[in-house]
Amino acid sequence: MYLGIDLGTGSVKVLLLDRSGREITAGREYVVSAPERGRAESDPLKWLTALEQALSDVDRLARSAGGAIAFGLSGVRAVGFSGQMHGIVPVRKGADDSGAGPVALHPAILWADGRGAEVLPEYERLDPEVHRRLGNRPASGMAGTTLLWLFRHRPDIFNTTDAVLFPKDFVRAAFTGSFLTDYSDASGSLLYDFEHHCWYEDLISQLGLPRRQLPEIMHAVDAAGTVTSRAARRFGIPAGIPVAVGAGDTPAAMYGSGLTSTAAAQISVGTAAQVARPVDADELPGVSSINLFEGAEKGLRYQVAAMLNGGLALEWVRERLGFSWGELYKRLENRIGDDPGTLTFLPYLAGERTPYLDPDARGAWVGLSLHHGTDDLAMAALLGVACTVRIGLETIERERGRVDVIRLVGGSARFAPWRTLLATVLGRSMEYSPYSDGSARGAAYMAARLLGEPIPRGPVFSHQKGVNGLWVEDYYRRFLDLYQALRPFSR
Repeated sequence: MYLGIDLGTGSVKVLLLDRSGREITAGREYVVSAPERGRAESDPLKWLTALEQALSDVDRLARSAGGAIAFGLSGVRAVGFSGQMHGIVPVRKGADDSGAGPVALHPAILWADGRGAEVLPEYERLDPEVHRRLGNRPASGMAGTTLLWLFRHRPDIFNTTDAVLFPKDFVRAAFTGSFLTDYSDASGSLLYDFEHHCWYEDLISQLGLPRRQLPEIMHAVDAAGTVTSRAARRFGIPAGIPVAVGAGDTPAAMYGSGLTSTAAAQISVGTAAQVARPVDADELPGVSSINLFEGAEKGLRYQVAAMLNGGLALEWVRERLGFSWGELYKRLENRIGDDPGTLTFLPYLAGERTPYLDPDARGAWVGLSLHHGTDDLAMAALLGVACTVRIGLETIERERGRVDVIRLVGGSARFAPWRTLLATVLGRSMEYSPYSDGSARGAAYMAARLLGEPIPRGPVFSHQKGVNGLWVEDYYRRFLDLYQALRPFSR
């Protein structure tokens, strides 16, 4: 069996996968803190605690399932990783050499954090050739800007820092003790040279950052080491089994669904919302509001429209209005496709990346009336996120032409009302998978690949159509206009 671990922004998911493609999943949540306006942090120790709990859960579920998967964690033969991208964790080595794992010297600063906006002028002054080789337009929340901000404001931390790790690399280091990263996470850092496939040494020197603390880059399916005895005791998996380096969550999800066609796009609505599309190997498109990432294997590369406010905004709405998603969708399922009127929700609670690259963008409900209730506010929130997904898809298609296939993956895909609403707003039919853990599945595939074994049978995709919403185009145009109209008030 193979174990895939996906470290998301607000939860960790684990997936046990056998050779036939049968899977068992479990997950645990943790808190993202915002100690000040524009900040987003996590305690890396809570990631590990949640992972312990999730692994215990999946082991219990597997042992009651029967068949080969009933061996649970004791039957795991390799481990793969996936994780939220762009965040950074400065670490030092443990107190001894017995696999003690990394010690975090500062809370993890996440992709939704805006502190890096302070140093953006330094990136913007760089030569156009540097920008071309970076492959990505500088934005706050990306690792390079965050790291530069931290280095300028907390230089004391770097006196004892052995490495700066991305989130999934921190967790993997707790399994192997090795400080490494992969090409996908490195490529989204604004410190990576797409032309030469390595850290951008000249740029790092020009910014004044310490090069020695950036980890070695390896392919996602390479071996990062083996599970230490200490980690085996803590996490309940066999010692000595190989561990794949792993990849960022979006490349891992693409790997998990087997999507490699440049005529296809994959939508994922997790904490953020993303639309990803494969590009030809070694292609270096022009820099825009779309991100460019290396894939999970050599020769794979993706463009990604990244919208910062997907589940992040919806979960905020859910908490304020006091409902569960299951309850909400049950109440709204007969309203999908109905004209929502003028009530509109701008979901920009954490700024926005694609297409605006605006860290100061802010959210609002607009068009409120006395007759509106909780369900109306929630429906407007769902529509607002659906509109941002459409913006991302249209942005990618403007640059590269229309896609023939659209896939929806991730946990939200299991809710039929959401699938119908999204297809309605997009005005396009979609494929979707009943499997909700695409990134964790991709991580498990990396574990199989590490062993040189065939990747287990992949997920089967079903077809999803929208409904005839004659109001959609007017609603979408009003959504776009409201962002522009309210932009001065976000400053």
